[in-house]
Amino acid sequence: MAGVPDHPGRDDGWNEPEYEVIGGGLVDDQPRTGQSGHGSNPPRDAGYKNAAFKNAVGIAWRDARKSFSSWLFWLSCCSGVALAAGTAAGLVAWALRIGWIENAMPAATFVIMAVFLGFPAAVLGVVWGFRHVHESVLVMLLAGALRGLALAVVALPFLLILGVSSGGPLALAGAAVVVVVLEVAVFGLMGAGSRACFAATVPRVALASVLAAFFCAGNVALTVLLLPGTTDLASASVPVNVERDDAGRITAYECVGSLHQVEVAHTDRVAWLAASHPALLLASVGAEFVPPDNDVAWVLSGLQFAADGPAREVPCLGGVSSDGLAPAVPVALTGLFLQGLLAAVVLAAGRWLASRRVTTDSVSG
Repeated sequence: MAGVPDHPGRDDGWNEPEYEVIGGGLVDDQPRTGQSGHGSNPPRDAGYKNAAFKNAVGIAWRDARKSFSSWLFWLSCCSGVALAAGTAAGLVAWALRIGWIENAMPAATFVIMAVFLGFPAAVLGVVWGFRHVHESVLVMLLAGALRGLALAVVALPFLLILGVSSGGPLALAGAAVVVVVLEVAVFGLMGAGSRACFAATVPRVALASVLAAFFCAGNVALTVLLLPGTTDLASASVPVNVERDDAGRITAYECVGSLHQVEVAHTDRVAWLAASHPALLLASVGAEFVPPDNDVAWVLSGLQFAADGPAREVPCLGGVSSDGLAPAVPVALTGLFLQGLLAAVVLAAGRWLASRRVTTDSVSG
């Protein structure tokens, strides 16, 4: 019989099965999909899923622990935090010099540093993801989140010192920690996908560098270039009963009178491109924790107002009052969605190309 080995020198009973199930079929130790035990026992599938998740957590922790034992990893974290702090201090000093803000050096530095932590989170996330690739996407996400938490732990004492000394909103530091962890995990998938897309090192590094450069600078540059093309004419009426927040922005109004033509900029058409910028994403999240009367609060909420469209700056467009406007979509969610979408596309493409290379090598071999 095909597939059955010969057994010379045996009697007529040689062709009995070579393997016997322990228990004679009475013991069934194989998982069965969709079955549950007696009484209130949960389905066995839930146990296996929990075991798989715990296994993924264990693998991710072992992988991240290798990074934690490297002095180069902690040097990278400290360098990223120092870069964010130094850039924030320099930017605030320049703003003080030209008169944009007044006597708010510690408070403004605290806010801007928290925002600028998005840069090292994105760049280091790509680098770490490029260097640590696994078969499981869940393992890569968890390991990336652990590395992001390490970066946040390094930055947190500096944020707290600045926040306490300036009386700034300490909740902003917590928001920065959460966003940094997410950014390192998401950009880590981009790095892993870039590595899987090519067999040679140079194109791998080139793709990872292009992705990091686009998200950290290219998307904002493209948005600025497209902004002049969003200017258009629209119809508006006269706003009355206007209410403003502490920053002077219009929050509520009613419309009266006939419509007339005004020139507006439809920033909502291009603002979504900049929403995926790590620093602007973190700023949009932080805007919820910074009082509107803060000297740099306008920096944090600027992208959200741009994404909301001209109705936030020019009231009564089309004769619609503030009550008739659609609820604003948080721009941070848009940015995180765009980052995650591109990370998924790059990772899926990389895995497909890697499998094609393996298939081609096996056929040619």
